[in-house]
Amino acid sequence: MKLTSPESELALEPEPDEIEAGPARRGRRVWVKWIKRACIVGLVMLIAGLVSGAFAYRHYVVQNPGAHLHRAYIEQVISQESPVYYRDGETKMGVFFAKEHRLYVPFERIPQDWVNAITSAEDQRFFDHPGVDFRGIARAMWSNLRSGRVVAGGSTLTQQTAKNLYYRPDRSFRSKFQELVNALRLEAHHSKEDILEFYANQFHVSANGRGLGIGAQYFFDKKVPQLTLKECAFLAGLVKAPSRYNPFVGNTAQSRKDAEQRALDRSHYVLNRMAGEGHLSAAHLEERSPRDRPEKKPTSQSTVSDGARRTFTNSPAGCDLSQLG
Repeated sequence: MKLTSPESELALEPEPDEIEAGPARRGRRVWVKWIKRACIVGLVMLIAGLVSGAFAYRHYVVQNPGAHLHRAYIEQVISQESPVYYRDGETKMGVFFAKEHRLYVPFERIPQDWVNAITSAEDQRFFDHPGVDFRGIARAMWSNLRSGRVVAGGSTLTQQTAKNLYYRPDRSFRSKFQELVNALRLEAHHSKEDILEFYANQFHVSANGRGLGIGAQYFFDKKVPQLTLKECAFLAGLVKAPSRYNPFVGNTAQSRKDAEQRALDRSHYVLNRMAGEGHLSAAHLEERSPRDRPEKKPTSQSTVSDGARRTFTNSPAGCDLSQLG
């Protein structure tokens, strides 16, 4: 028979704190186990998502982008006219801007000042991102959260090009996702210079006039290579809201004056952005700061085509459309 002393029995009894800590320790072990499992599941899902995304990118963006990504198709879209039909909706009367709705400008004829202006104002990382700028999206979201309203957007020039080239029926998630995919396709199959060329020939100017060539003619009565720095800054700033910065439209002299001032303010903003991106020195910025409006009002403000004008002029009604010019 083994005898034990009271002291040894007392030493073997667990402390009350240890009794209470046992279930808590087991609970912690259970939580740690579930956290590890969740991390493993999350890691597996992340890897699967990356693999699936890479496969989808290779298949839908690189290998099978679609015929609408071919340069011939894009040039056809850019050169499209805006037809005017009779009431039956089938008989073609003419087109808007029949002679001047497009003046296609290849990239090599676009001034470097305009390239610097548009990228500084609209997409500072244009030559670095793959079509979607996640850093820019995060920065825009933060700015919007801080201000409590939408003050910045995260779309790139490539996304804007996709939006201008390919009709977006609505603002649904599906349409925006398709626009994003088209932006990735543009980047995968065309150079940055090509994308800028497409953008420069498709942005809205006034009425149905589009592109840098029409903008140079409409506002300054110049060819694109003749544009000065301040004129490039004006036209780069215009793309944000063409009608808002157009000093030639408006029902009253005051509204046109207000548009002129907004255009000058916007041009100052673009020039400051160019300086911030290192394209202008502070001294150069002060020297070249715009102080005047577009220099010549266009000779033809009408969006009525020559074909439609002839049709109405020779019609039995004998309408005189020269008053619209």
